[in-house]
Amino acid sequence: MATQKELIADLIIEINSMKNKLPNGELKLIQKSLVDLEKGQCDIKEDVKGIQRRLFNPDNGIIVEVNKNTERMDERDETLPGWLDNLEHFKQIVVWKKGVQKGLWVIYSAVIGIIIKLLFWD
Repeated sequence: MATQKELIADLIIEINSMKNKLPNGELKLIQKSLVDLEKGQCDIKEDVKGIQRRLFNPDNGIIVEVNKNTERMDERDETLPGWLDNLEHFKQIVVWKKGVQKGLWVIYSAVIGIIIKLLFWD
């Protein structure tokens, strides 16, 4: 067994060895890096809180907006067949209108021709 003097001497040797191994100016750099890291983590926490507020806000959060958009798309899908029927009716009306316009041009031409013939009938 070692005596107390030998243990204390070994302990002093170990402490001196540790002192020699410790970096002198690097400890302050490591400490500053740790402080900067902690500050960066606080900034990240604030950013995450802001994102959470934007996502989960019950009045105008992104999730609420997505749900509203989904409801609107469902309503659109329900009314889409009616819109397609209306579009088909509109196309038929446009075709009918073109036919009526052609017929009216024929009638106008005939009436103008009759008027000219009556005016110049000798």
